[in-house]
Amino acid sequence: MRLDVLTSGIWQTTTTIVSEGEGCFVIDPAYFPRELEQIASRARDLGGAQGVLFTHGHWDHVMGHTALPGAPVWVSQVLADGIATADPRVARYLEDAREFDSRWYVPRPDGHRWPTALHGIRDDEVLRVAGISARTLHLPGHSPEGLGLVIEDVLVVGDYLSPCEIPFIDDATAYRQTLARLLDLLRDLREAIPGHGPRLTAGEAIAIASADLTYVDRLIAAADPAAALAVSLPRAADVVGMQDHHRENCAKLASHSH
Repeated sequence: MRLDVLTSGIWQTTTTIVSEGEGCFVIDPAYFPRELEQIASRARDLGGAQGVLFTHGHWDHVMGHTALPGAPVWVSQVLADGIATADPRVARYLEDAREFDSRWYVPRPDGHRWPTALHGIRDDEVLRVAGISARTLHLPGHSPEGLGLVIEDVLVVGDYLSPCEIPFIDDATAYRQTLARLLDLLRDLREAIPGHGPRLTAGEAIAIASADLTYVDRLIAAADPAAALAVSLPRAADVVGMQDHHRENCAKLASHSH
């Protein structure tokens, strides 16, 4: 199995291309037009994209599917249902992409839309595409529709375990459960590929997951908003915006507790 990981100029967003001699499978094609041209070129060199997967619906992970026309797209069943029912939360993902592209003059000639050839998958299924077999993982917490894959001894995990940023939490209880699950899985794996940042050895990923679990547990245990704000960040405390994201995490926990 061959794994190519390409990194976008925005937030070190990763695109993973998996191949086994029968075309390839592209995970989270991102983000800027020139980067998508490179992804499409790499896919052609490998025999063509036989499928695409989104680890979740956030705009920085989903806009690149138009660079791979004709490839079926797999998403979690949660996201598929949200798209089918025009869930306002899911619609917001596309609106966020429109706003970003407008603000930074990013051309998107194929528009901002969901794929038409869309397939929902659930937890613990086997996805077979391009000669590759992958086990699916429903990973809520960062977003309700989070989806990961175990491909042989590699974990593709979406927006968890990033060495570049702290946890961005949607649901703290679900996030905690996902981290506990990932810790258990990583003991038998070789490598993890986060949605933002470099590839990780299993040991590096375990260290990040453990630190993030401590952070989330401390937020959950905080007696009041002030105590939650005082919780130290697991890393990246000097990165612009991380303190703001920490405050957002605290605000979400406070709103969910009422």
